[in-house]
Amino acid sequence: MRSSNKQRNRKIFTKIILVMISVLFSLFSAEIVLRYYYFGKLSIANKTSAVRFIRYDEQLGWSPIPNSEGYFSNPRQGYNAYVKYDENGIRLNDNSFEREGKSILIVGDSVTAGLEVDNDKTYSAVLERLFYQNGCKYRVYNAGVLGYGTDQSLWNMERLIDIIKPEYVIYMSTSNDFLNNRTIKQPNGNLGKPVFVLNNEELNLMNRPSEIFETSYYAFVEYDVHGYKISEGHINETLGSIWKFVKNDLALFYPLKSLNNYLQISPASRIEKKAIDQDFDILELILKRMKRGDIKLFFTSFPYEGEEAYIDDFMRISDKLGITYLNIFSYFTEEWKNYHWNNDRHWNEKGHLQAATALYELLKPRLCKQ
Repeated sequence: MRSSNKQRNRKIFTKIILVMISVLFSLFSAEIVLRYYYFGKLSIANKTSAVRFIRYDEQLGWSPIPNSEGYFSNPRQGYNAYVKYDENGIRLNDNSFEREGKSILIVGDSVTAGLEVDNDKTYSAVLERLFYQNGCKYRVYNAGVLGYGTDQSLWNMERLIDIIKPEYVIYMSTSNDFLNNRTIKQPNGNLGKPVFVLNNEELNLMNRPSEIFETSYYAFVEYDVHGYKISEGHINETLGSIWKFVKNDLALFYPLKSLNNYLQISPASRIEKKAIDQDFDILELILKRMKRGDIKLFFTSFPYEGEEAYIDDFMRISDKLGITYLNIFSYFTEEWKNYHWNNDRHWNEKGHLQAATALYELLKPRLCKQ
């Protein structure tokens, strides 16, 4: 009897082992296939971090390191770009034009910074060439910074105005700005940022000078019918590390990327991603601060699938403030994926070229003499 039970248990154990081996082999095979399909190679590709160009800044949270340079690469997405900043933390255009004519300062986030393409391929660099090549001399300065919200773009603009002395400022918005404008600290890295809190239709500044926090710490401003509160805490570093590996290194993650909004460990996922009334109010009040009597302000937004939902509100705010909204959506006529890197929301060279062309066509009748 005991021998029979042992044999039965041994068979069950053997079946379990075989099933586990089968599952592991299937996962391994799927990983190989997906890694080849998505990345065009089987090995885990090396990549470099944008952090190499960033330093702590007590007024802005973080800012580009002056005169820093190097390559920003991610073979999976397909880019390996040369990046260089000048002495003021402005990304160089690598154009050979003399510093003559009027100037345009562009502020925004990673879309504007364009670290995924070489200096001369960003939309600001291409826009500058289009102006000069058509006899309309405007120096274009790329002051986009990774992770910036509208608030940090405002402070960056204020920092650079006396240095650049621009006649025009373009603010490029992305939907990420809604969340970034309510962020004190994301649960990665150790740099937080100042934040505007909307209270009684006014903006009150918090966390300046900006603090340096523990990596696991997070803090966001949340709004409800009663006002606002600070949602803060610490993520589990072990789970965070596992999620970071899955998100950045495991090919099997990509077929599941549509579940990203539901599976995020980041506390940011608790904050509604679709903009709410307070987000538009905050955007409007910050844009109002950007508007100055001595500088013409243009407002544009990142064209991407689904982003059209915000155009009416952007135009409403622009009309109310008396600033010009540049709608570049209609210039992107191909499938969205053609303008972006593999599994990456940022523009590839074609995307930057299209954005520059659109901005030039919209700005030419306003800035260039016929």
